[in-house]
Amino acid sequence: MCTYLGDLKTESLHQQSGSVLRTDAPVDHEGKGRDFCPTDLVATALGTCLLTVMGIKAKKERWSLDGLKLEVHKQMSKLGPRKIDNLVINIFTPSNLTTDQLNGLKKEIKNCPVLRNIESSININLLWTQQ
Repeated sequence: MCTYLGDLKTESLHQQSGSVLRTDAPVDHEGKGRDFCPTDLVATALGTCLLTVMGIKAKKERWSLDGLKLEVHKQMSKLGPRKIDNLVINIFTPSNLTTDQLNGLKKEIKNCPVLRNIESSININLLWTQQ
């Protein structure tokens, strides 16, 4: 359930868990930037989906992904209609992964449903760093 709270804020309730998520319009688009904005959620959905599918692969293979994290940098269009032009994702993998494991994760991310849904409309750059 999504509810408009006024002053460009929304609240979404996840029915199954009861978790609540709030959004606010960004500062550069009439808002105050008090919470994630809707396009931040698109970027976050991709980041968390990538982590999840890698986690599923690691769980099946019994690999440790302790320390796996990523950063998503969103770039909005400067001209024309407002949209996400680019997502740059820095993926930081644990140093304990072998080359085969790392290649397995790189292959596995193709199973990310969010990636499959947005890759034709947003330029996405994945940058891998092993720590």
